[in-house]
Amino acid sequence: MHLSRSVADRQVAAGQSLRQALSSTNSTELRRAMLLWLDRKGPFIEDDRQPEVDDYFEYNGLDVTDSGLGEAARRIKANTASLTFSFPDGSTDFAKPKLKVDHGLAEDRIGTYVVGNIWNLEDLADSASNARTPPINWEQLVSTAREQCPQLNIPDAIYSNPALSKEPFDASISDRALILMKYLNDYMVGRTCDGAEGPSAREVVENFFTGDRALFSGESAGNQDTFRAQMTFPDPDDADKNIFAHWHGKISHRFFRLHFEWPVPAKEKHMKILYLGPKITKK
Repeated sequence: MHLSRSVADRQVAAGQSLRQALSSTNSTELRRAMLLWLDRKGPFIEDDRQPEVDDYFEYNGLDVTDSGLGEAARRIKANTASLTFSFPDGSTDFAKPKLKVDHGLAEDRIGTYVVGNIWNLEDLADSASNARTPPINWEQLVSTAREQCPQLNIPDAIYSNPALSKEPFDASISDRALILMKYLNDYMVGRTCDGAEGPSAREVVENFFTGDRALFSGESAGNQDTFRAQMTFPDPDDADKNIFAHWHGKISHRFFRLHFEWPVPAKEKHMKILYLGPKITKK
């Protein structure tokens, strides 16, 4: 459940922010737990924000770009399931099961996205209990990725590699890794039987492999030479072979990277994921 870092300072009563309201409670334990969540632990939207070039979203004329509703719309646009939880009785009424969010400026709309919304605690509890259990360790992340991304070859070496296994599990990194792998899976689904890129595969390349802020990119020539050994991984299908894989997906939180075989040989039906862990070329 992601929230904005600014939510603790939002007004929740006349002249009173959420932080101030919590400070007046008699429950020290509740106050401590809530402030720890709101101020330090999150997870926060700002640390795992869905990239969007045309980053402006409105709901009923209200700018929601940097709010939870804006983030949900960004993720839905990127084909990632998202819901919002809202509070009723505010100056803007969000107590509706579907919120239509407009993308782009009023004079130049790009699209509209319908975000499913919950505004009472009973429905929130039901939604949470019926949701898929998220991974709680790196091995579960790999199992979930295999289930959600059948066109990817994700070996056990991903989670058994000390570069990842010694790192504390982080839900934000796990979420972002699943999103990156979904894009790669979409690419493979969009290839034809002879390995050529179909329209949907080319769309993935155009949206996520190009531009200054691309989610996927290759290392510079200098880094390829300097870190060639570190970016060479065992072939999951042949223990006698290695694959040099400098192409990677970016995870900004804790500077993690997801390395994969690229380009994918025409004969391959699955893309090989070769590394998840801290940035290898970090000096």
